[in-house]
Amino acid sequence: MEARRPSLLRRWWPVLALAAVGLVLAGAKLSVRSVATGEAVVPIAGAPVLGPGNTPTPTPGPPRSRVRVQVTDPAGQPVALALVELRDRFNAVAASQETGPSGEAFLSVPVSTGYSVTARREGFSPGMAGPVNVERPVTVPGPGTPVQAPAQLIQVRLEPAARVAGTLLSRLFVGHTTTPRLSLVDAASSLLLKHSDPLGQGRLTLQAPARDASKVYATWSGSPDLWVLSGTDLTVERQVQLNGGPISALAVNPKDGRLWVATFAPDSTETGTLHEVDTVSWDVLRRINMGQMTAGMRFRPDGAVLFARHRSSTAVSFIEVAAGSVFKTARLAQWPTDMAVSPDGSRLFMVFLSSERLMEMDAHTAEMGRTIEVGTGASGVVPHPDGKRVFVVNQLLGSVQLVDLAVGQVTDLIPVGRAPQGAILARSGLYVANSGSGSISVIDPDKSTVRETLSTGGTPSSLTLIEQVG
Repeated sequence: MEARRPSLLRRWWPVLALAAVGLVLAGAKLSVRSVATGEAVVPIAGAPVLGPGNTPTPTPGPPRSRVRVQVTDPAGQPVALALVELRDRFNAVAASQETGPSGEAFLSVPVSTGYSVTARREGFSPGMAGPVNVERPVTVPGPGTPVQAPAQLIQVRLEPAARVAGTLLSRLFVGHTTTPRLSLVDAASSLLLKHSDPLGQGRLTLQAPARDASKVYATWSGSPDLWVLSGTDLTVERQVQLNGGPISALAVNPKDGRLWVATFAPDSTETGTLHEVDTVSWDVLRRINMGQMTAGMRFRPDGAVLFARHRSSTAVSFIEVAAGSVFKTARLAQWPTDMAVSPDGSRLFMVFLSSERLMEMDAHTAEMGRTIEVGTGASGVVPHPDGKRVFVVNQLLGSVQLVDLAVGQVTDLIPVGRAPQGAILARSGLYVANSGSGSISVIDPDKSTVRETLSTGGTPSSLTLIEQVG
């Protein structure tokens, strides 16, 4: 027996009913809110909407409490204009403020445990306190209404930097990527003093400070111009056009203070030139044809030899400065990401971003020495003055590896920030530029621990240092 199909009205009545309701509302110029979103289901221009609106429910944050930080010198006198930072247990800055004439700063931070407090002032070494537990704010009975209890007090004492570091001058210049500019840091106090104005757009900052730190020469990779900035406040004192093509590297001779500038032809990286520049008259004293672009330069400590690394040929040239000629060329399997000369000038250390080896080379004969396994991702290398250790910066691991040259292996791993790039060693510590974190990690090289973290903002990638010992 054949089943009867339902009528058209029975099959389509829900749709027809909704359409009828919509027509009625449209005729009455009304709309209805959605229970889920609070928005009109069928919005009609100029028509009122039936139903309650959407009332957002704020998510309550953790309670906050006020902290009073009091900064004094060894005599107990208040230190004004000291930068105070409170960092949480994840090393993120929770609050910062400068101290006033009374040497006090008041900061409001979420209630939590494990805060560290750092105070910095030029002329002093950094002062620290912690770990500090910030308690929930309490109220005490008052006349009529309760009042909040006084802010939690934390005291920090600063010691003169000269007693600790024994330096007359210590200036750290920080180069950034993305937006080329420089930052100036007082290395003795780890205090960020100044940012320069942007020097260009979207390129790596190249820099080389004068021997007395009175000036810093800077440009961005690929720029035809050179900027001369004040070593005190990073203001532009001069803009120099060398007319030699795009600039790819800078270096200052530690012996005579002359500036060496590497340029290349705009239409080819196979043509490169080195320019020796007098930084008083800004005359180009010599030009040395390299036949290829130079992507980085390092002087031997005595200034007699300049080492130039080339990306296109994956080679390192040894240049005799007095003669102005290349006397050795070392061919490599890969382009070195960074290279450094040992303090005694006898060895050249090189690291490679995609290789797992730290390479050692004779700085006189260009003969290959041993290689030490450090893993991939090495972006910087810094030899220790004692000649027994080398620090390797690994941008993939976000760490610094301590290489013991006596045993030829990595003996310690020091976590720093994200995507570390450049590093430099001073009497006050090993400074590492964390381009992914906008910060600089200060490492105690003897204890292999991060002593403090300095926020710079931007994308710090290259570091140069001028240090005068008294």
